[in-house]
Amino acid sequence: MREYCKERLFVVLIFFTCLPLSILESSAKGEEKLKNKLITQDPRYELELNLNEFSVLNSSVVGGVKKYGGEAEFGLKMTKKGDEIVWTVTITNPKLIEVLGYWTAEKSAELVNSLDINNLDATSKLALATMKSLNEKVTYAQKNPLWVPVRLSGMVVEENGVLFIEGQEGKYQATGNHLEELEKRRGKRIIAVGYVKVKDQIEVNAFLDVKENTLELFVMSLCPFARMAEASILDFLDTYPGKSKPALEIRYIFYKKNEGENSVFSSMHGEEEIRENLVQMVIRDNYPQFYHNYLLKRVDDNDTPWDELAKATGMKDKDIKSIERTIAKERETLIQKEYDYITGTYQIYDGSPTYVWECEKVADITKVEAFEGLKFSSDRCSEETK
Repeated sequence: MREYCKERLFVVLIFFTCLPLSILESSAKGEEKLKNKLITQDPRYELELNLNEFSVLNSSVVGGVKKYGGEAEFGLKMTKKGDEIVWTVTITNPKLIEVLGYWTAEKSAELVNSLDINNLDATSKLALATMKSLNEKVTYAQKNPLWVPVRLSGMVVEENGVLFIEGQEGKYQATGNHLEELEKRRGKRIIAVGYVKVKDQIEVNAFLDVKENTLELFVMSLCPFARMAEASILDFLDTYPGKSKPALEIRYIFYKKNEGENSVFSSMHGEEEIRENLVQMVIRDNYPQFYHNYLLKRVDDNDTPWDELAKATGMKDKDIKSIERTIAKERETLIQKEYDYITGTYQIYDGSPTYVWECEKVADITKVEAFEGLKFSSDRCSEETK
């Protein structure tokens, strides 16, 4: 195995990170329609290798390039997972992943021919196991290509029995395993997440029903800028001049860090903020009749304990004790559920406050027609600006 570790890979390496297309930040008024259509995505292939597997892959590619000429071009990223370093090899050329299968097979044959099958020492056994696992990973990657996911916002329409999603980006035939569910949403707006493998088609992997006339506000409860935003929006909605007053939903941002097999949640302003987040979440979900008044009191009062503020809204002692028990018993579950919704639906990991109007991120809420006249600050709490 040592001979494989000593060889060096003399190929072209392109370091890159494949980022999913970002959620388009749009507004209901004042922005031009997108000019570019969604283009067909090329597949990519990924191999996650340990050091031994990566060393054998290097050796296989070196041998292949020396023997057959040409070049091998791929992306490489090193990541620490636990105590180990993982080498992620990304290939965007379908022909290269196929060739890698041949090159690793040739290296396997060389290895087998060099070994005494009847007298295998520990190093030889490790080499065989590494070769086997590498070949399996190459084969799996070749059979399971990956595509860059896109988000497509539009209305579900049907033409001649075929479903389409039509929006600013264009009109795309819907394919995939969600057609029966999409059929029930004809004439309704959705945000589809999927892959454009074929021109003018989107393979829908998941979708979200657009929350009409709804503002979702993502905050950290002790963030001063979030409190300013809450105060302005609550006051604006309480005195809303129009007939169709927007709905407001508030969600709470947590940070997540993986430590070994466990996930640890934190918040920018420490345990005090985690506690306040949880209090507001439980009141929001279990005692919605008190939520609005509690928020108004909290944005004006940073110091009073939450239970005293809750009493001031009219909550009874038994309700306050129930909130305490819920937080003590379901803390991790509550945080995980909130985190999954925010990150899974909108890929929001930081930034308080963040605005989402009708399921689309909005950089400036005052550009939305329903919120014209609202006083707005663009300041945010985030790890980037901490």
